[in-house]
Amino acid sequence: MRSMLMLGLLATGFAQAATPNDYAWQWPIQADGDAAAYVLELDAEVLADVQRSDLRDLAVFNARGEAVPFASWPPKPQDEAVREPLAWLRVPLPAPGQPESLALRLERDSDGRLRGLDLRTSENTPPPAERHDLLVDRGEEEPPALSRLHVQLGEGAALPVNLRVRISASDDLADWQLLGSGLPLVALDDNGLRIERLQLDIGSTQARYLRLSIENDGHWPVIAALQAERRVAGGDERAWKSLELTGTPVADQPGTFTYTSPAPVAVERVDLRLAAGNSVSAVQLTARDPGTDWWRGVAGFTAFRLGSGSDEVRHVAPVISPLRDREWQVSTRPALAQAPSLVLSYRPERFVMLAQGEGPYVLVAGSVRASREDYPVQAALAASSTPPQPATLGARSEAGGQAALEPERGEDWQRWVLWAVLAAGAGLVLVVSLRVLRQPKAG
Repeated sequence: MRSMLMLGLLATGFAQAATPNDYAWQWPIQADGDAAAYVLELDAEVLADVQRSDLRDLAVFNARGEAVPFASWPPKPQDEAVREPLAWLRVPLPAPGQPESLALRLERDSDGRLRGLDLRTSENTPPPAERHDLLVDRGEEEPPALSRLHVQLGEGAALPVNLRVRISASDDLADWQLLGSGLPLVALDDNGLRIERLQLDIGSTQARYLRLSIENDGHWPVIAALQAERRVAGGDERAWKSLELTGTPVADQPGTFTYTSPAPVAVERVDLRLAAGNSVSAVQLTARDPGTDWWRGVAGFTAFRLGSGSDEVRHVAPVISPLRDREWQVSTRPALAQAPSLVLSYRPERFVMLAQGEGPYVLVAGSVRASREDYPVQAALAASSTPPQPATLGARSEAGGQAALEPERGEDWQRWVLWAVLAAGAGLVLVVSLRVLRQPKAG
């Protein structure tokens, strides 16, 4: 029995708890006070040292070198974009040369919304019908704040549409505040590519009335619908950060470029910045984890950069589902000669640690051998009435260094020794059993 116990201790001795030296880098955690739990925000500068896309080679140790409970802290719900239809009226404008003194007659329905209006000059001459502004009545005493208007063209809209729009706001139809000018409204067909920018960004306003005017020459196209976009706050206050990546051309694939993200951040927004002005191309954006063979589709859109200076118009960046892939590929048709910049936008990761054992505590990252355990941190915090307190990181320094990023040289040798020990133990049991069977039975 003593021999079997020794064999068991020898076998389990190969599985040792991780230490800070099993990770390449470390940061001291600056946690003030004596809170039971702390929250850390980790950006790309920290995650660049992580080897695993699931972030399991991140851990926290206390002053005794013991791992403390540490887990991802789910963010609050994201802000949501809500679109609502808007009703609008045409506001006729005087012809060039007509007097500016206009008489305005309004008609309202039973709910108080504008349903008609009439403009007449002092000479009682009706203005030309093709010259008009758009007047929006949101119809509420305190309407929710909106930040963007979406324009849907009607089937009869004549292309090309290349207009600049001015938007003003008012609560009484008398005093108007400028919200934005020179806002591009574009819809073009170019060699089979549809180029569109049909959203008007105006900041945030709660005004009841909006007036949309065409600047300089031009007339409104046929409009099927107007929509107001407002943001419903979800409570996630993490600041947005961006990584701008430089592309490398793919051999024998004109117009295709690859990019490498320095960290497995959770990308929520992507954009392309074309290198040359007056460029347009259909784009297919794909991504994958390092070491995998296939590319996963992320987004398809038309990227363009038209005009110059303050008159330049760009595409609207596509919305994507969050993903942590570190390898990205952009394919363009017609093929772009210069690689565009790929901009990945993300918000820092939040992790929570329980203050178990004595400090100071250190965050460690980067290992091919160690993996953080699953800790029931959420359950522990749910039972507490005190929310986690914020903590910050000090300067990065080396822990286990490069050795933590390389497979342990003795792993194969230890595995064979372990099997040999187990085989010897089994042989010993067999020998003892045979000896017992061979002994003569007592008469």
